[in-house]
Amino acid sequence: MRAIDRPEGEAENPRVTSSFANIVMRRDLLRELTLSELRSSASESRLGWVWWLIDPLVTMLIYWFVVVGILGRGQQWAPYPVFILCALLPFKHFSGALSSACKLLRSREGLIKSVPFPTMILPLSQVLSGFGYFLFGLMVLLSAAWIWGRPITPALAQLPALMTLQILLAAGVALAVSAWGALVRDLSGFMGHAQRILFYLSPTLYGIDLVQERFGKGALAGSGLVTYLPDLFMLNPLAVLFTGYRHAIFYGTWLEGRHWAWLTFTSVAIFAFGYRTFQRYDRRVIKFL
Repeated sequence: MRAIDRPEGEAENPRVTSSFANIVMRRDLLRELTLSELRSSASESRLGWVWWLIDPLVTMLIYWFVVVGILGRGQQWAPYPVFILCALLPFKHFSGALSSACKLLRSREGLIKSVPFPTMILPLSQVLSGFGYFLFGLMVLLSAAWIWGRPITPALAQLPALMTLQILLAAGVALAVSAWGALVRDLSGFMGHAQRILFYLSPTLYGIDLVQERFGKGALAGSGLVTYLPDLFMLNPLAVLFTGYRHAIFYGTWLEGRHWAWLTFTSVAIFAFGYRTFQRYDRRVIKFL
């Protein structure tokens, strides 16, 4: 399929195709788009970047009030605010990348058609700017963990690896969804439901230990399948990611090697899938804008 933004017979400029080499070559553009997104977000609030600290704090307190105060649950994961924020922060980064990617290429139609550049930079800049918000939230999380007396252990050394895999996971999904979003106008509506399903099927408001406990008292009570339910839940890379943050910050322990291996494999595989999906459409997606 021939891109429609160049004259017939003219070869496509290899410098504008979405590849690692071109992205590295245009890393200045990636940096500027990321910083521009951060500055734009800060300028929309009177509090500026301070809001990036207040927002996760308010979110943490709301869930604490609802789950513990009203529903009377979560006591086994005290302090619950620290426990839940370990999952809410990476989920917010992931879901934010997913939401923005749905209409990203359509919203930048004028830029894409007028300026030749690797369009893969657009979803990547969204993921990186979202990671900037995540880092501010992580400051709130670590402060809350210290205030509530959680152990400061060498297990915190897991954080850089967890954050790297988190970026790969979010970037892979964002790349694929941004390409599909240019083809399917109603994709954002479906993605909203998909995010809600992921939120509740991942151990966001609860711990993975609750899965075996609840099913063990239900229809599967006495079944050997109950023993393997936590492992089935951990096939979800988000579940492993949330558990990894809880091990590093909440419990002060190390995530099991088999979970590290699975999280690494799925994050790299999803990123590779998203990269190849985006490359398949690349600048040809202009036809659908």
